[in-house]
Amino acid sequence: MAFDSMFIGVTGLEAYQNQIDVISNNIANVGTTGYKGQNVNFQDLIYQAQSYATAPTQTTGGVNGQDAGLGVKLGSIDTNYAQGGLRTTGVNTNLAMNGDGFFILRKPNGSGAPVYTRNGNFSLNSNGLLYDGSNGMAVQGYLADKNGNISQTGTPGDITIPLGLQSQAVGTGLNAKLKFGPSGDQMFDVSLGGNVDQTQWIKEAQGVQNGAAGTGTPYTISTTVYDSLGNAHLAQITYTPDANGATGGNAQIASNTTVNGGAGNLINAISGSTGGKTISVTVNAGGTTATISDGSTTVTGNPGQTLTFDGATFTLGNFVPADAGKSGTINNAGGTNGLPAQVADANGVLHTPAARWRMDISFADGTTFDAIQTPGSIAAGGAVTAAVNSATPVSSGTVGFAYFDQNGQYVNTSSIEGVAAGQSITGANVHAVNTGPSLANGNQLNIRSWGTGSANNSVAPTAGGPAPQTGPIGFDFHNSTSLAGSATANVLAQNGYPAGILSNLTIGNDGTISGAFSNGQSTTLGRVAVATFQNEQGLQRIGGSDFAATANSGLAQVGTAGVGRFGSMVSGSLEQSNVSIAEEFTKMIVAQNAYQSNSKSITIASEDMQTVMQLIR
Repeated sequence: MAFDSMFIGVTGLEAYQNQIDVISNNIANVGTTGYKGQNVNFQDLIYQAQSYATAPTQTTGGVNGQDAGLGVKLGSIDTNYAQGGLRTTGVNTNLAMNGDGFFILRKPNGSGAPVYTRNGNFSLNSNGLLYDGSNGMAVQGYLADKNGNISQTGTPGDITIPLGLQSQAVGTGLNAKLKFGPSGDQMFDVSLGGNVDQTQWIKEAQGVQNGAAGTGTPYTISTTVYDSLGNAHLAQITYTPDANGATGGNAQIASNTTVNGGAGNLINAISGSTGGKTISVTVNAGGTTATISDGSTTVTGNPGQTLTFDGATFTLGNFVPADAGKSGTINNAGGTNGLPAQVADANGVLHTPAARWRMDISFADGTTFDAIQTPGSIAAGGAVTAAVNSATPVSSGTVGFAYFDQNGQYVNTSSIEGVAAGQSITGANVHAVNTGPSLANGNQLNIRSWGTGSANNSVAPTAGGPAPQTGPIGFDFHNSTSLAGSATANVLAQNGYPAGILSNLTIGNDGTISGAFSNGQSTTLGRVAVATFQNEQGLQRIGGSDFAATANSGLAQVGTAGVGRFGSMVSGSLEQSNVSIAEEFTKMIVAQNAYQSNSKSITIASEDMQTVMQLIR
C-alpha cells in the first residue's frame, strides 16, 4: 500500500540521516588527537508476510512464501581502531600508542572509575603529577622504589614526579651496583685506560743499567673522586717508569784483533761495566794512537795505556803503525732489567714482563690514605717480604706497581717491586679473579680521611656535620697498555657522584619513565600502564577523546607497552586522527544519494495516494 511506501521511505531518511551525522562527526574530528573514526552498518527492519510457503504435494511442487519489507534500521555504529599517523611534538611527556592499547586516566588519588584514551597529550602539573591537562585526570601507572625497581602488581595508581627530585650522592668505592673490570671480574671502582709510553721505561732502565739516574719521564693524570656526602676531591695519579734493581752486567771483549805482528791483542785485561753501552776501539791512521768511542763520547789512547771509559777498565795493546785501521769492540754481558721472571695475571696464567710502572697518588686538599712506604720483595730463595705501609696516613704516596708483558698488554698489579733473579710474582701477591682489591695487590686506594674537597670548602666536610664515610677504592687497569708511542693514560670511569637534581625526563617504548639528574646519573622513576579489552567495540565513547568500559567490552587487561599484544609507546609524539577525508566524502556522496532517493519514494507514494483519491470524484 502507498502508506507502507511512505513509512518505508521515512525509515530510509532516518537511517541515512544518521549516517550523514556520523560522517559529519568524523570530518569534524579529522584534527582531533587520538580520534578513531566511526562506520555505520544498516539492517533491514521487519517483513510483512503476504503469503506463506507451502510444502510440495503430489500435484504441486510447493509454493514460496512472499515477504514484503517495511524499511531499514541502524544496525550498529562501529569504531575504526586502525592506527593513526604519529605527529612529533618534541614534548617528552606527550605519548602515542603505536599498536593496540589505551592510556588509563583516573581522578587523582584513585577516586572514580577509570577511563581510557588514545590521546596522550600529557604534562606535569605543579605538584609533579603526570596528567591530562584538558580534564585534570591523572595518568595511571606504577612508581619505582628507591632502587629503581618497578613492581607491576595490583591496580595502577597516579604517577607523581616531584619537582626538585634529588639523586642521592654516592661515594667512590661505595657503589655496589656499579663496578668495573673485565668480564667475570668486575670488582673495581675506578677504571683506567689508555697507554703509557714504553720508550720512557726503556730510557729509565738504560739509565739505571748505566749506573746513573734513569731518564724516563713520568706521566700524570687527574680524576675526581667523591666522598659519601658528594664532595669532590681531585686526585693526581702519576705513572712512573720503574727499573729499580736493573744492573748493567760486566764488560766483555766482543771482538778483538792481534797487533804488533801477532805479539799481542788490541784490547786486554778488561773489568768493570759499560752500563749497557757498546765501546769501539780503532787504531788511527798513523798507528800511534787509538780512538775509543761509545757513539756519543770519544777519547784517544796510546799503546799499552790503561783506560777507564763508561765504567769499563781495559788496557790497549802495543800496536804499531802497521796496525793502522785495526779495531775491536767492548760490550756488556749478564745485565738485568730489574723485572721478575714472570708475573701471574688474574687467571693465574704466567707472563714475562717487559715493563713496570709505579703508581703514585696525591691529593692537594688534605685527603689522606694508606701508602706503600717500603715495597715488598722476593729473595733468591723465594721468601716474600711484604710491603710496609706508611705508619700514618699520607696525602701523597705509592699505592702499587703495574706490570705489562712483551706485547705491551697489562698483566697485573702488586705491592712487590724488588725480585731476585729467576723469581716470579704469583699467588696472593697479585690480584686474582673475583677477589676484591687490596693493598697487598697494589690496586687499592684506602682512604683514611677526606680533605676540604674542591667545592670551596674552608674546612674538611667533617666539620659542623656528619663525617663522610671512608674506605677502599679499587683501581682497574685492564684497559691500559704500555706500548711505544704517545702517553694517553686516562680515567675511563669511576662509580661515585655528587648529589643531583632532576633535570630531564624520558619515556621509553615500554612506558618506563627515566629521570636524568644534574650529576649525570639516571634512574627509573616509574612506568605508564596501558590497557586493552577483549571487545574494543564494546567500549562506550564518553567525549573528550575518552572511552569507558562496559559490560560488553570486558574488563581492562592492564600490562606493559611492547609486551605481548600491547603496542609500543612513542614519547614526544601524538597520534593523529585516523579519519580519511577522501573516504568520508565518498561515503557522504553515497549517503546523500540514498537520502534523496528515499525522499523521492515518499513523493511517489504521495502521488499514488492522490491518484486513488481522485477515483471517487
